[in-house]
Amino acid sequence: MNENELTHAIAREHVNLASGLLSMMVPQSAGTGVGLKGLDGRYQIVNPILETLAGLPVGAMTGKTDPELFAPDIAARLHQGDQDIATGAVSFNTELDFTVNGEPTHCQCLKFPVAGADGTLLMIGTVLLPVAGQDAVEGMLQSLERLQQTNRELLKSLASIDRQARMDKLTGAWNRRRLEEAVANEMERLHRYDHPLSLLLVSLDGFQQLNAELGTQAGDRVLFETAIVLQASLRATDALARWSDDQFAVLCPNTTQSTATVLAGQLREKVAAARFTAANTLTLSIGVAECGREETPDQWFDRADAAMFKARVTGRNRVQPAADVPARASVGENVAASFVQLSWRPAYDCGNAVIDAQHRGLFKDANELLAAILEHRPKDEVATLIDNLINHVVQHFQDEEVLINAAGFPGADEHAAIHRVLVDKAADVTNRFHAGTLAVGELFQFLAHDVVARHMLGADREFFPFLRASA
Repeated sequence: MNENELTHAIAREHVNLASGLLSMMVPQSAGTGVGLKGLDGRYQIVNPILETLAGLPVGAMTGKTDPELFAPDIAARLHQGDQDIATGAVSFNTELDFTVNGEPTHCQCLKFPVAGADGTLLMIGTVLLPVAGQDAVEGMLQSLERLQQTNRELLKSLASIDRQARMDKLTGAWNRRRLEEAVANEMERLHRYDHPLSLLLVSLDGFQQLNAELGTQAGDRVLFETAIVLQASLRATDALARWSDDQFAVLCPNTTQSTATVLAGQLREKVAAARFTAANTLTLSIGVAECGREETPDQWFDRADAAMFKARVTGRNRVQPAADVPARASVGENVAASFVQLSWRPAYDCGNAVIDAQHRGLFKDANELLAAILEHRPKDEVATLIDNLINHVVQHFQDEEVLINAAGFPGADEHAAIHRVLVDKAADVTNRFHAGTLAVGELFQFLAHDVVARHMLGADREFFPFLRASA
């Protein structure tokens, strides 16, 4: 499958992700600059090629507006493009002249909308291509036009689904039919992009006995209240469905089995701590299974059901992961993570097992954060990944300082001072992100590149010889 075909495959799946990935994937092979700008006019994510073509140093554009970066005439033309897109234009196309290393560079500039599933404009994409790449520009325009048509068709389908909402009347959760439709869609995403997909099957312990003793009206009340507790405890991306009389299912997109098991434990604890009108207290037995690429829906659900059954017969009030966790590609192989992914290489190893393992782990944390940003996952999920990365950075710095002191590195005190500066800045930018005053792209630029990549591959290399000598 070529890049253009892949773009259209994504477009059929999710409007928001498709628009972003079109801007990120198609130009890459053509040496094209690309950036995504928020509606406040500030660039949130850019690739280095865009900055180079515009005659700017790498890292200069993130968080800045066009008037802050360019001469008034160029800024005015870029602003006109933004205005056209904001008022409904499918695309905007113009030519611009920049100066790169003292030499004039004539470029084609293309702007396009990045819309959400409801058609609301979320961001504005910018593509910059040297005039020599005119054929690529024409191809991009055609791709954008086809994408817009696909977006319109998908929006109609979404509206139709909303009108035919298939909900369980008692609990307000999805009913089985709607769940099966969502499963089919998410399994297609799994097959196309290797996004992990997990399932929780939730059984109410002792419900049949409660129903027999107190009557169906009391049982219905317990089901209704349980659904409320479960729904309130789920993430925005999860979906709750009524699976059978006394069972619920939770569909967890972009979630591995290990993460889903943690979520299941939280659900079990929330329900155990809740008080119910008819039953007072209630416990859950939960089976967890991640979907395998070669599995059918029935096979996947059977594994989750077997895990749930095991949880019930081995004591109840517990979470049981499925025995077989399917192998899947790493985050680095996901389409969304391929834009500015941090790639670990053996040459980065220092020879100390603790530090090397932590460095690899931090690269993985940074890539997971990037994938969440590019896939526009909910802010609370992104915030969790940010906090996780910072906690791992702080722990790594502490462990590293102990090791380099023990190895006799003469610059250990100065290196520790660098750590303190980075940690303080990390805390500051994270607080600004939580307060809504910092673009997520700028935050990622600092955490992933300044803290993880540049520090580890720069300042850290100074103590490598001392660690190797002390090994």
